[in-house]
Amino acid sequence: MISMVFWSISPAILIVAYFFLRDRFKEPPRIVVYTFVLGVLSIIPISFLNIYLDLYGDSLNTSYFAKEFYFSVLRAAFHEELYKFLILIYFCSRHTDFNEPMDAIVYGVAVSLGFSAYENVEYVFAHLDFGYTWQEMAAVRILPTIMHGINGVIMGLLLSKVIFINRDHTRLILAFLVPVFFHGIYNLLITFLPGLSILLVLIIVIYILVSVRKMRKLQEYKIIESEIKETVNHAIIFQSIFLTLLLVILSVAMFINIGIN
Repeated sequence: MISMVFWSISPAILIVAYFFLRDRFKEPPRIVVYTFVLGVLSIIPISFLNIYLDLYGDSLNTSYFAKEFYFSVLRAAFHEELYKFLILIYFCSRHTDFNEPMDAIVYGVAVSLGFSAYENVEYVFAHLDFGYTWQEMAAVRILPTIMHGINGVIMGLLLSKVIFINRDHTRLILAFLVPVFFHGIYNLLITFLPGLSILLVLIIVIYILVSVRKMRKLQEYKIIESEIKETVNHAIIFQSIFLTLLLVILSVAMFINIGIN
């Protein structure tokens, strides 16, 4: 049992550790751990609301692809990324140690992979339901873990542009919208075109590593860590969530309607 848990969560912890160590101005370990734990705890509201989202999805009288689109984009992507987004903004970005762009990436990865670690444990313990050994399931879950890590970086990177660089709050929607649709597209591709999903992940990983390297070089030129930080107001945050939800619902409704016709 200990081995199952260890191999379930170790990929997530290693990825968090990588980004933590790449930060020249290290974040307080306890805050990173708190963020990771909050990501784990996000499974509570997700599990509760998924009961109703699953019931609705199962009741849909539409095509197989339309149902998968619903489950991939709304039930999984939007619902899971929502709590990561809220934790990153309301817990992490309000913290005094969140004071430069790289911090957004570190905390974004931590919250995203906290959820992923718990999800991996669930899958590994349910390995017999999928016809795998637990070792095989732990290996299979590495790719979704990387995907969640990518989303944490994307969300953090885009949020950092709003808070530290452009300070244009209207762009906050991208910090939520882009991870949601990347997550949804990944889920669809892994179902219908798994080879393409792996290629997509590899391309984005290369882009992220290059971007983090550039950000690390910028840190080397800094004399002090802190930068001017904007506080995003509640209205903009909820507008971003509402607009993303609206686009998700419209896209799901379109595919459901096509499937019915």
